[in-house]
Amino acid sequence: MTDVFLEYNDITKENMGFLNTGRIKLSDQQVVYKDSKTGKLDPQIQAADIKKVQWVRLGNKPGIKLSLNNGDFYRFGGFQETEFEKIKNFAKKNWKMDITQVEHSIKGWNYGRCDFEDQSMLFEVDDKPCFEIPLTNVNSCTAAKNEAVLEFLQNDDSSVALMEMRFHIPQDPDADEDADPVEEFRKAVMQFAGIESETDQPVAILSQILCTTPRGRYDIKVYPNHLSLHGKTYDYKIPIKTIMRLFLLPHKDGRHMYFVISLNPPLRQGQTRYHFLVLEFSKDEEIDLELGFTEEQLNEQYKGRLEREMSGPVYEVVSKIFRVLMDQKITVPGSFVGHSGTPAIGCAYKQAAGFLYPLEKGFVYVHKPPMYIRFEEISTVNFARSDVSTRSFDFEVELKAGATHVFNSVEKEEYTRLYDFVNNKRLRIRNAKRLDKPMYKEDNFAGSDDEIDPYKEAVKQEARNKVKEEDSDEDSEDEDSDYDVEKDAKKKKEAASSSEGSASEPDEEYDTDAGNESSEGEEGGTKKRKTKTIKEKSSPKKRSKKATKDPLAPKRAQSAYMFWFGECRASIKKEGDSVVDTAKRAGQLWKEMTSADKEKWEKKAEEDKERYKREMKDYQAKGGPPAAATSSKASKSPAKKSGGSKS
Repeated sequence: MTDVFLEYNDITKENMGFLNTGRIKLSDQQVVYKDSKTGKLDPQIQAADIKKVQWVRLGNKPGIKLSLNNGDFYRFGGFQETEFEKIKNFAKKNWKMDITQVEHSIKGWNYGRCDFEDQSMLFEVDDKPCFEIPLTNVNSCTAAKNEAVLEFLQNDDSSVALMEMRFHIPQDPDADEDADPVEEFRKAVMQFAGIESETDQPVAILSQILCTTPRGRYDIKVYPNHLSLHGKTYDYKIPIKTIMRLFLLPHKDGRHMYFVISLNPPLRQGQTRYHFLVLEFSKDEEIDLELGFTEEQLNEQYKGRLEREMSGPVYEVVSKIFRVLMDQKITVPGSFVGHSGTPAIGCAYKQAAGFLYPLEKGFVYVHKPPMYIRFEEISTVNFARSDVSTRSFDFEVELKAGATHVFNSVEKEEYTRLYDFVNNKRLRIRNAKRLDKPMYKEDNFAGSDDEIDPYKEAVKQEARNKVKEEDSDEDSEDEDSDYDVEKDAKKKKEAASSSEGSASEPDEEYDTDAGNESSEGEEGGTKKRKTKTIKEKSSPKKRSKKATKDPLAPKRAQSAYMFWFGECRASIKKEGDSVVDTAKRAGQLWKEMTSADKEKWEKKAEEDKERYKREMKDYQAKGGPPAAATSSKASKSPAKKSGGSKS
């Protein structure tokens, strides 16, 4: 297999001062590197375009440097020393070239000689390379009297960044007096870095283009190596190499198009970072454009893929220019079609309205904030009940990194289409079912013209389950102790002396036929009403047992788990979770906690237990029932009290 290709994981690629991690594959036809963070295949180098291969060091680890025929080069690090012979034999057999091993200067001197080769500046000490600077990372170069200053583009992924370097260039007494070595150095840097072109003329000028991110209208000048945006307040410069992806997405209204440009590193505006540039075009808007290229340049550099004079809808012309200049594919929506007949799903993210686009390899959200979520990054998706309306639902995307994105207020008509889409993409769906069959009984909705809301039915079912749980808890509490009827009646009689005989007494409240009972003897009438009250309270559909609890009894002691759960419940619960989901997650977390972690809550539980014992002792001293009493007999108390009050 090694004769066909070589493949290595955890290989780093230098990108603007940061070492991105990914996987590299060397074959007889090409070299492909896949970034583990973005998932993008960049670069894809054809073997025929490789001019030279060198064994160098990158990040203090062995690596390879591939120099191409067009002057570009790429450096990959993270190899093992033992891989040198294997890669050398592979390159010799498949690419017909030798790998030269570069020996670096380790003297630590800070004076030497600068040589420019292709798009890099090599600093040599004793004719050995000391360090190498990719000039494509240079943002600008300024010259002083005997000094040149290089300023570098910044990568937000790097925690430590090189901002600038200063080179002292002494005057050569034997050189021509008119020649300024500092200025010559500056021109060489600017030329090899591609910052200044010979004519300094833009390829195209697009006037007053509407940008939704960053907001405003900008004049966009397109250069071979960068974009220049000029607005009323801010100006931006975007190097072509920082453009990672291009998207062309139709607006839901069918009259506009979004052209989305993914950037890494992002645009900067103070402390704000824009990872996406979103342009909005009207489908009816057209343009006639003449490119700043000669016919020879178009034929030699771009292989005739661009015409000097272009006309048509603005979004088509702009898309074609960007696709050719950046040599990148433009991603468009695939087979997904929403309820509106377009690939756009109307929703909101953090209360800001936008559109979600399910694509073939990920989700794109436009536009505040714009984001691209690859399927490879997704752990689970969830179709959750909306907190705003039963006519919509929430679509939650949980990433493997731990973050969760919640898209709110998705119309319920999109449910089945979106469910089928994520199911076909083999994404893990949590707590959801396809709505093929109605979640209701037909008799319950006979004659109704309303559409069935699945989340309304889910809410009802959760409520039923919760009622059952509470009833079972109350039943268990009622069987705890024996109730002292005489003492309880005495206390309640004293508390209700001001409203004695009123219709708000418990027996009147629960006795629906109290007014129709026989009045033959107050005691007999009371007994009859008492029997009726007990019968109604024993019905499983009535929750009247809770009324038999003594309100003066002390509150029961809580366990350590309940103290912990009560304080941490807000952080444990996730949006869209039911009561059962939250309880399961809390139980699992409690099991995983150590004894030291539980010590705080167990101490609280012990204190609460002592509190309950003290209060119960005082309660019993004042005539309350013993702690082992049950409230199952307490249902007789209200009737007896009522009878006594009317005697």
